[in-house]
This record gives sequence, structure tokens and C-alpha cells, in this order.
Amino acid sequence: MGMHLGLIAAKAPVAKLKAAFFTVCPQFELVETKEDFIHADEVWAWKEANEEFVSAADWSLDTPGKSVYMFWQDGQWALLLDPEYTLASDEDVLLDLSSELGTVVSFIVESASGCAFFWYLENGSLRRKICNNDGEIEIDGEPLAEELGIDPNNYYMDETESLWKAFGIAPYEKFQSPIGCIAVSVIDRTDYNDD
Repeated sequence: MGMHLGLIAAKAPVAKLKAAFFTVCPQFELVETKEDFIHADEVWAWKEANEEFVSAADWSLDTPGKSVYMFWQDGQWALLLDPEYTLASDEDVLLDLSSELGTVVSFIVESASGCAFFWYLENGSLRRKICNNDGEIEIDGEPLAEELGIDPNNYYMDETESLWKAFGIAPYEKFQSPIGCIAVSVIDRTDYNDD
């Protein structure tokens, strides 16, 4: 079974993560928020109905497209599902979120390309990073206590799931439940024509 996931977790209440999300990403214009989902299928149907992909070639300020991000509370952790992996892989965003919220971890696993990434940040500083980009490993920072029994040189899906457990994060259980889900649809107002 493959894994396709971009996840940011902050040791904070979900309302604080959602507020920090909009503070750190001022380019996002809120279109709609949905809470009180009845079942998990409704969450995913709402996501699909409220996002609109626009290719880079077709992008303009008049047709920017829409993205959907979803938030859950998981014990002491607030979770942010990033289906496009853009925020979960942006160290500047992660550093800014950590400056706002304290402890932030981020995970990306894309088994179709054989990649897995992990970042651990505290109070605006990167403490640990493990990147497996199709077998090319990059490791920064000192090992964390939560990594006990994990070989960072072979970091992939099993190691990601072991880290989730060590941190007390259960994303798959949350993603399969509508309870507490907050979904936001946003337009990215960044002018990509300037690049």
C-alpha cells in the first residue's frame, strides 16, 4: 500500500494553528470554512467540490484556482493536512509557524516517487531534518528521543509511522473521522507572474 501525505502538526490547540496558518500565509484569501461534518465521506466530498486546480500555464490573478486545507485536533497536537505538500515542505513557513506556536513537526511521504521527509522545529529554529529523496539521504541536526529504534539512513514510510507513534500523533485515525474537522478553501493571491 502506498502513502501520499503532507502533514504539519503543532503542539497547540487547533484554533491557534488555523490562526497561525493565515498569519504565516497572508497570500491566502479565505473563500469558505466548513465544520460539523457528519461523516468522513462528506469531508472528502467537500474538499473535492471546493478546490480548483489551475496549471502554472493557465494561472492568472483572475483565475488563481483554489486549495483546501483541513485541520484536526489530535490530543496535544493540532494537525494540518497539506494535500499539495507545498506548506509541509516550505522551511520558511515551518519556521514561521514554529515562531508562532513553539513545537512544529512536518512529514511528507510520497511513495510514488520513493520520497519521505521529516522536519522538527522549536521556537523558530530547525532542530532536525531527515530527507529521503528517492534514496538520497540528507540528515541535519541531532537525533531526537522520539527517533529511538529508527534508522534515519533508511527513512521512509515505516519510519514515518514510527515517528508519529513516538510523538503521539495518529493522523490516519483523524483523517478517517469527521469529528472536529475544520476545512478551509483558500485562493492563493501570490502573483506568480513576477517570478
